Amino acid sequence: MPEWDEQTIHRLLLARDPTGLDLLVDLVAHKAYRLARMVLGGLGTEQDAEEVVSDALAAAWERVAEFDPARSTLTNWVLMLTKYAALDRRRMLRRRKLDAGGQSRVIPLGAAPEPAAPPSDEVVLAGEVQAALHAALRRLPEAERELLIRRYFFEEPLAEMARDLGITRGALDTRLWRARQSLKRLLNDESEVQSHGR
Repeated sequence: MPEWDEQTIHRLLLARDPTGLDLLVDLVAHKAYRLARMVLGGLGTEQDAEEVVSDALAAAWERVAEFDPARSTLTNWVLMLTKYAALDRRRMLRRRKLDAGGQSRVIPLGAAPEPAAPPSDEVVLAGEVQAALHAALRRLPEAERELLIRRYFFEEPLAEMARDLGITRGALDTRLWRARQSLKRLLNDESEVQSHGR
């Protein structure tokens, strides 16, 4: 964004200038929408994703005094608000789906998402490694892929995941361990293929 940097937008938001909100929308709305769709994971509609983004932007406007430029960028902060708004919406949609038809609480995720927000420090991966990780995730069985995405991309609490899946915490730990082993095997296979191809 050449004319308006994040610092300027932050100042406008703190001054309660609506121009700041307009500029913030221009800056992050597209990324926030992609993230909302990813977190919803096939539940809900485009309108749900749009409402998630609206909720996140409204939260940013209301809570701008909480934003600390020393700890994050404005974009990343809004994307974090989007993530939490989307998780709340997804829980609501899942409960509604379960109440309506007694459906399974498991979320059908067609493909591993490309993260729109930067992952946590310990999960930061270089470009090639990240591409290999996503390729391996897509090759996993859907149930294992979903467990890993929910736990390590969306950082869902283990207790909540176990409750949603109707299993004990111990059983969830076992499933996650198996899923990690499967992913590790796929990554090793991919690594061997690449090293032979060089």
